[in-house]
Amino acid sequence: MKHLIMGVPKGEDFPSFEKQIPISTTELKLIMGWETDEDSLHDYRLTEQQIIGIEKACSLDLPKNLELFLTSYD
Repeated sequence: MKHLIMGVPKGEDFPSFEKQIPISTTELKLIMGWETDEDSLHDYRLTEQQIIGIEKACSLDLPKNLELFLTSYD
């Protein structure tokens, strides 16, 4: 499973930022608070706490001026 962060400007419908993140579903499960593996099949708007967790786990800085979403795919 691959995981992608998408950034959407406020008030818009399409992402202006996309980045595949190097993290396992197991690691992401802890950050996102997922209870089952099936939870990773949905799209999520990220909270501030989740963004910080992903940034630390992946050693990267995500844009601060966009609404960030997490999606997963095979």
